[in-house]
Amino acid sequence: MAIELMETEDDASEFTLSEVLEMEHLYRKRGKEVKQQAFCEELAAKFSGSANRNGKSIIKWDQVHTWFLDRQLFSAAVKSKSSVVDSYVVKNKLAVINSSPIALKHLVALSKAQAAVEIPKKPKAQRVEETADLIFEALSAKDCAWYDVAAFLTFRVMYTGELEVRVRFSGFGHDQDEWVNVRNAVRERSIPLVASECHTVKVGDHVLCYKANEDHALYSDAHVLRIERQLHDKEDCTCTFVVRFEYDNAEMEVKCSEVCCRPS
Repeated sequence: MAIELMETEDDASEFTLSEVLEMEHLYRKRGKEVKQQAFCEELAAKFSGSANRNGKSIIKWDQVHTWFLDRQLFSAAVKSKSSVVDSYVVKNKLAVINSSPIALKHLVALSKAQAAVEIPKKPKAQRVEETADLIFEALSAKDCAWYDVAAFLTFRVMYTGELEVRVRFSGFGHDQDEWVNVRNAVRERSIPLVASECHTVKVGDHVLCYKANEDHALYSDAHVLRIERQLHDKEDCTCTFVVRFEYDNAEMEVKCSEVCCRPS
């Protein structure tokens, strides 16, 4: 069972990922203060005047206010693990109707922001800047392969507290849409390895590799077992990478062009 809130055209609130990450940080740090009109007006003015918003619509204070209200509602729903969720939604039915749900791209960013808060590897300002143009990939339960995400269609909160999103995979039709777990099956898009960067791959690294046989051709998670390095130029890598795929433990030799690295 799940609470499901559909995203509509009016719900797409035009926040950038960096803005969502900043609001998430403020929500955790400033508490009730974030819902005050003066606070929302100041934040909206800051967002609207940012260089990252060139070519985009300005942000109004009530959009910021609505985001924080939705964030509070979402947090309460996630913490509920039984019929308490039902009673909460019933009591706050008008709030759910009158307050637009958080857009899917923002919820995915929120999940990653929470993980970043839990395991801070870099200064917050640097992390926000680096993830401003984040692109995602999702894991298909059908073949244990990762595919680029073309769109997040809707989301639902399970009674376990887990957040799931329905994704449209790039290059596939609506009949191939899938529900995936945000924390376990959605991540930043892997980066194709280029010849000039092959030296950055080390034994033990977690990579995404292309594997083709008679039945399928897909990208799956693997770990690097050995590397046979060769002298080459920046345009054509002749090194060989021996990897073990996670889903079937098969070992295979792959070329540079068949390897994608995980973002650091």
